[in-house]
Order: sequence, then C-alpha cells, then structure tokens
Amino acid sequence: MKALIAAAFLLLSSSAAAGDWLADAAKAAREAAVTGSPKPEAPKSAWTPYVPASRLFSGEIPVEGWWPMEEETATGSVFRLLGGDSQSGSVRTVLSVRFYDKDTPGFTPIKPAMELMRRENKETGRSITPVRPVRVGLGLARTFEIVETRRAPSDDGPSFEEELHHYVAVIPVGEAYYLVRLVSSRATYLEYRDDFVRFLKSMRSLSR
Repeated sequence: MKALIAAAFLLLSSSAAAGDWLADAAKAAREAAVTGSPKPEAPKSAWTPYVPASRLFSGEIPVEGWWPMEEETATGSVFRLLGGDSQSGSVRTVLSVRFYDKDTPGFTPIKPAMELMRRENKETGRSITPVRPVRVGLGLARTFEIVETRRAPSDDGPSFEEELHHYVAVIPVGEAYYLVRLVSSRATYLEYRDDFVRFLKSMRSLSR
C-alpha cells in the first residue's frame, strides 16, 4: 500500500496540481477501541488526509481510484476529485468543492442559489429529492439529490442519452457557503454514496 501511495504522489508531482498532496500524507487515524464493543468494520478502501493548494478545506480522500486536481475559475478555486468513467465512457464520476462568499463575482445568496439548483425540468427528466439536513464536519449541510438525462455525442455513431445522478450538499458558513457535488451515471450512483458521506464528514474549514 505504501508503494501505491508513493507512486500516486510521484505521478501527481509532475502535474500542475503537484502541490495538492500533503507531503506527510498518512493513513486516517484508527478509532479508539472500546472494551466490550464489537470490532469496527474495516474501511472499504484506504483514505488519506488532504489539503488543496488553495486551502479551500481539509479532509480525507481515497488513496486508490480517484485523482485530485484544482483550478482557478472566474468564480474562484474549484477542487475536483476525478473518478472512473461510466460503462458508456461518456460520463466521468466527479466530486467537486466550491466556496461562495460576498467576494465571489456574481455572488448569489444561499436561498436563491438553492432554488435555482432545485428547479425541475420535464424535458430533461430532471427531478429533485426533498432537502435533508445532515450533520457534517463543517456544520449542518442541506443535502438533496438530482436525477437528469444528458444527451452525449458519440464518435462511433449517433448521440445517445445517459441518465445522471447528483449528490449535492450546500453547507452554510455564515452568509457564505460551500457547494459539494458528486456526479456519476445513474447506473452506478449507489457505489459512491458512502464515499460522498465520508468525504463530507471529514471536511474542515481552514482559511475560510
């Protein structure tokens, strides 16, 4: 496992996101054992502490199967954790983190921003679940899910439709907020639910 972590670090160090990985990345701390309690279930995969170069947050990310990157956009830093492709190859699983405050160009307060994100669209089959509060590392998140259909072009023939699934969490920080989103194909979304929840619960604010 140590060899895999070292190899991943060397690969990332050659890219623009080289500074993203913590130099002293280590395994997540083991939970303290309580006498008489059942042994905690082993994690499905190894996770490691992580802080992006922008110090947008601190948290944990999976060691295998995901590739972290960060870029500057017109609305600030965006962190992305890239996963695998869908069976069709037209959709890549992506977990993203953005932070919005009054200094963000075109800042939209949390309430109208959520209303915009939660609009349904019958033409694309866009449907949204009710908002559910979830306690996470940064506070009380407002979570919901979106299902929609996207038409993707194909190099080998005509375009086709693929159903997408979004896990969304909006986490207020005063008047500002974090937007965390995981997008995958609808066919595989349940495979990522635990990863999304674990990531949310590990997030902490640094410079914000």
